Amino acid sequence: MIQNKRTVAYGLLALLAVAAVLLTVDLSPRVEYTPEPEVVEVVDTVPAVPTAYGIPLPGFVVEQEQVGRGATFGDLLTARGVPYPVIDSLVRLGEGKFDVRRMRQGNPIAFVYTDDDQREPRYFVYEVDPVEHVVFALTPPLDVRVGHRPVETVRAEVSVPVTGALYNDLADAGADPMLSMQLAEIYAWTVDFYRIQKGDRFTVIYEEQQVDGERYGEPRVLAARYESDGVSKDAYRFAQDSVPDFFDPTGNSLRKAFLQAPLKYSRISSGFSRRRFHPVQKRFKAHLGTDYAAPYGTPILAVGDGTVEKAGYTAGNGRYVKIRHNGTYSTQYLHMRKILVKQGQRVQQGDVIGEVGSTGLATGPHVCFRFWKNGEQVDHRREEFPSAEPIQERYKAEFTREAANWMLALEEARHRADQRVVF
Repeated sequence: MIQNKRTVAYGLLALLAVAAVLLTVDLSPRVEYTPEPEVVEVVDTVPAVPTAYGIPLPGFVVEQEQVGRGATFGDLLTARGVPYPVIDSLVRLGEGKFDVRRMRQGNPIAFVYTDDDQREPRYFVYEVDPVEHVVFALTPPLDVRVGHRPVETVRAEVSVPVTGALYNDLADAGADPMLSMQLAEIYAWTVDFYRIQKGDRFTVIYEEQQVDGERYGEPRVLAARYESDGVSKDAYRFAQDSVPDFFDPTGNSLRKAFLQAPLKYSRISSGFSRRRFHPVQKRFKAHLGTDYAAPYGTPILAVGDGTVEKAGYTAGNGRYVKIRHNGTYSTQYLHMRKILVKQGQRVQQGDVIGEVGSTGLATGPHVCFRFWKNGEQVDHRREEFPSAEPIQERYKAEFTREAANWMLALEEARHRADQRVVF
């Protein structure tokens, strides 16, 4: 009896389970679902209207040329039929914006004509430089406005071995050759550019400005590396108190106490020697200086801050200047054509103190540069000079981070240059 009751109970549970399953099954007829089509808003795209100097070009023709020799604003406009009253009004409208007397021979100009048979000029444009231009509206309402092309700043890199003149090597690599001038200034205290040899290498990361894809202005070096005989000398741009300078990886300034040479562009014609055959006196004697040959009139620079101790003339030295820099160092510059400082005058590093000449015992234009250390003449090219102000303590952490980034960037630039070499 009990067994029959259990059988009935199990049967009821089974029926309830089947019913639960059936309730979860969708028994309604299947209907195929078709998604609503996506609504895409169609917008008419109108190509940008081509412009020149901010002037929409459809309906106009642009003729470009250059300011001819002796040409004036009035000459250029009257030659194209612009009446004198209009020219006079434009000159007045331009006051405070552009003085038409500033127009220079060779600068680009443009006339914008209507695209019809009348050939009536509507606009005259004068290009002050690759960025700035002045637009003169020649028909009512007359107007003068100054326009500017957008200037883009881009970062670039170059790594070149020295094969001859660094200027040419950079140009051949597609970089701005003016970088050579900046590198000469950056490394003026640490690299003797008269000793750069074939195979030495410069790697540079720099910024340059571009207008319409063309270089504009001078580049700006951000980091550089000079490699010679397995030794690298890095230079990183960093600003302290908003004053930028270049520092080595340890935070010492690349600006030393003295420039490497008193001339920017010259060659060494005779080095420091304890025994040299004198070309004028025809006998062997000590030559306790370095001769830098250069054309007459080449500016002679003070290699460091100091006071002019002497400025005068002797039979052997010719016109010369001697500068006392501090209690340890003094420098002297001989055979000048012209002296441009006076005794007792305070000078700064890089100041022009005279011009190259051949006065005194000299066979040609040059400057004999002499260097005293503790009262003794020494070969300045063998001296190690103290650094200028290093990174200040409060900037050290920031500089360390930036220096690590520049070091890696220079290594990568060098590697990419090696990868581009075709063997």
